[in-house]
Amino acid sequence: MKSVFALSILLLVCGPEAKADDFPCPDEQSRQLLAEVRELNNVHPLSNAELGYARVIEQASRREMDDLPLYIACKSLASRTFRTNCSDYGYECPHPGSDIMEWPAQINDWIPELRANVPTLASCPDAYIRQDPKLPIVRFKPVVSREIVDEKITGWVMLALDVDEYGRVTNAHVTSSTSSQLEAPALEAARRFRYQKELVDNRYVPVTGVSATIYVSYWLLAEAVGCSTSGE
Repeated sequence: MKSVFALSILLLVCGPEAKADDFPCPDEQSRQLLAEVRELNNVHPLSNAELGYARVIEQASRREMDDLPLYIACKSLASRTFRTNCSDYGYECPHPGSDIMEWPAQINDWIPELRANVPTLASCPDAYIRQDPKLPIVRFKPVVSREIVDEKITGWVMLALDVDEYGRVTNAHVTSSTSSQLEAPALEAARRFRYQKELVDNRYVPVTGVSATIYVSYWLLAEAVGCSTSGE
């Protein structure tokens, strides 16, 4: 049986060798943007939050230090737009209060349409819009080297995983990445993931083609070197 899932995980990066005395910690502006986007996520209806998301995305797009607020703003605006207007994208809208993970909408198929309908999303990488139809029930943090921290390497690694009938990852390989230096830590972490067992015809079966995207943000590199990231 072959099943394809998409998984996006923004993970903490840390390691005993990840030290950088001259690493600039996220400043007050970055903290304010992060706090603002989290407040926007609780504003309803979406129409009352759209201008706020646009402001955060516009400001956060200017600096690498603000990639976490940008990530959250892009993902939240895209998913809330898709969910609010699901019928416009060919899906039956879920009942109020249902979890987006419980319904079959695949936002990944509609990224061009979302950008056309919400011009603010043009500033968002595709990887920041993609959704997570299936999450692991156990996940691990990639351990980064001093070189990754010193060079401030951030980005994402897209992986393809094979999962056995017990939910364990038996094989993992990189399908694409923004940096080859992030691939080894991402692979090491992903191989330790555990997934919900897949039940088919009253028996558990292995699953192939599980797509996993592991993100490494500036904020999480900062935490790895000892910056205070309270609230993160």
